[in-house]
Amino acid sequence: HETVRRMINTLVVDICSQSAKNIVQHQPQNIDDIRRLPQLIGFSSDIAAQNLKLKQFLRKNLYQHYKVNRMSAKAVRIVRELFAAFFDNPSLMPDEFQAYAQTDKARAVAEYIAGMTDRFAIREHRKLFTVEEYL
Repeated sequence: HETVRRMINTLVVDICSQSAKNIVQHQPQNIDDIRRLPQLIGFSSDIAAQNLKLKQFLRKNLYQHYKVNRMSAKAVRIVRELFAAFFDNPSLMPDEFQAYAQTDKARAVAEYIAGMTDRFAIREHRKLFTVEEYL
């Protein structure tokens, strides 16, 4: 947590400092000046380069990691299967969503699923699709 806090602090301090320098340097007087001038709000070139490297690292090693992709694929499958099950049989949902489904079934199902936590969605999926589950 401390590392993340310090990284965020570095970014915030830099963007405020560099933006103030840019505004002083270009002295915009009106909105037309701001539209014509180069971007006034931004990171210094050093921090912008470091931020880009961090984003590239995270994209490669975290966001596109095969384990993350596997979990994302599972999540997509769970949501799709829950949606299909509830859409085909709204009586599987709580009473208030069943009532809503009488007027807008797709919206009722979507809102019911959207309100689920990850763990609850996984449990619901197990209950609906695993033979061993009976509750």
